[in-house]
Amino acid sequence: MQFMNEIPKRSKNRSCLPNCAINFTNCRITIDCTDVFCAVPRQSMKNQRLTYSSYKHRNSFKGLVGVAPNGVLTYASMLYPGSISDKNIVKHCGILTQLESGDLILADKGFLISDIVPNGVSVNIPPFLSTPRFTAEQIQQTKSIARARIHVERAIRRIKGFKILSFIPEPLFDCSSIIFRTACALTNLQYPLIREVSQFYIDVDAPVV
Repeated sequence: MQFMNEIPKRSKNRSCLPNCAINFTNCRITIDCTDVFCAVPRQSMKNQRLTYSSYKHRNSFKGLVGVAPNGVLTYASMLYPGSISDKNIVKHCGILTQLESGDLILADKGFLISDIVPNGVSVNIPPFLSTPRFTAEQIQQTKSIARARIHVERAIRRIKGFKILSFIPEPLFDCSSIIFRTACALTNLQYPLIREVSQFYIDVDAPVV
């Protein structure tokens, strides 16, 4: 079952670009990964090791999500074992095949993926501190990126609000990716993350004409 796996073109994003993304008119998607805790696999030591997240100190699955500049959640990968790196998820989930020259990806510092994206695709992450303090330009750049990419974190909070994703028991392992993607899709039925783009949504309370 495949859904939540096609991202809109830049032209589509530009048609409803919010003010927070005005400096990133060529942004195709903002990405981040999230962990979903799971039961310890009982039958396989290998799977126990693969699902153990050294960062979370628990067994988990990990998925990549992406939002358009207007805050709509447009992409959700399948779930991977919790030990996998963010970079490897990006490399193997298939999202790179949809990107085109001129596209921009916004991401957090952990996404060092510039060497694996297609030619002509840019990756914009907050600058690393290589001097005693950030320059004024770096501070402004960090703030600008943060304003644009905070909405993927807000989308993840909504996804995690579904109780079924608080813990995946072993009997649900085989359908965990479908559960994850369904939760991601359902978040788009909630009120828009960015108020100024609500004008592009259908008012469900309005009378049907």
